[in-house]
Amino acid sequence: MFRSKQKQQLQAALENLEAAENRVSELEADFQAIERSVAVAVMSRDGIFESASDVLLEMLAYQRQELIGQHHRAICESEYAGGEHYIAFWRELVTGHVREGRFLNLDGNGRRIWLESRYLPVMSGKGIVKRIILLVSHAAETKSD
Repeated sequence: MFRSKQKQQLQAALENLEAAENRVSELEADFQAIERSVAVAVMSRDGIFESASDVLLEMLAYQRQELIGQHHRAICESEYAGGEHYIAFWRELVTGHVREGRFLNLDGNGRRIWLESRYLPVMSGKGIVKRIILLVSHAAETKSD
């Protein structure tokens, strides 16, 4: 009887593991579909680009190897990236606040570009921000001075 109960518990655990693995595979496929059609990037909570969709890379005129591993400030004007507003921006993100709006950035050629963006903190089950997802819905170059 004891072995039978252990066997049932083991079988239930294996079924739960298989269901979890299937769910992870589904979520990965969902995110890959999003990456193929949307300008999206994933950053660490410290602002380091971990991944970027081809759509975003094309929009920003960056090659993947130029952006991945770089801090978000790489796409910002240095004066802004070194200022209090930028520090406050990241402080809000890492405390779980969504930021959205029109942000001035720099593309891979150093041109100023306005991005209509949403910065989405991804929270752990314990309420700690694990990473930031950047979604860009629109980009427009600024007019020359």
